[in-house]
Amino acid sequence: MTIYADTSFLISFLYPGDRHHGAIRHYCEHQAPPADWLISVWSQFEAINSLRQLCLSRPGPSRQMIEGIRLLFKQWLRKGPFELVRVNLDDALIDCAKISAGFGATMRARSADTLHVAILEQLNPDLFVTRDRNQFDLAVARGFRGRHFP
Repeated sequence: MTIYADTSFLISFLYPGDRHHGAIRHYCEHQAPPADWLISVWSQFEAINSLRQLCLSRPGPSRQMIEGIRLLFKQWLRKGPFELVRVNLDDALIDCAKISAGFGATMRARSADTLHVAILEQLNPDLFVTRDRNQFDLAVARGFRGRHFP
């Protein structure tokens, strides 16, 4: 089974201070059979950038802690469980315009959410996981099988 995880899911997986960390880690570690976790360059960047933004919160994690998480995530991308899959971002942006035209006037579709769904078009995973309800609704409306983690 291939699973594409969006940024909200990745942040909960990576950051021990996230209130959903334990449940998300448990879900990931108990896939039977083990899943192939697909990560795009977009979800990789957005997750690390979002983690760095947590340093601005008070109380928030230290920069050193987030750098440690970044290095661990990088290692997981090289050795598993995550696989960094290259996507054509030019094609994804063209798909974003199509998705926006089809759904943007009838449901919430932030630009970043639309980009994740456009990436789904290229990767075509068996399952899409997210903590973002609007993104989940958009992916399902586009025909993808997903799981929302509130």
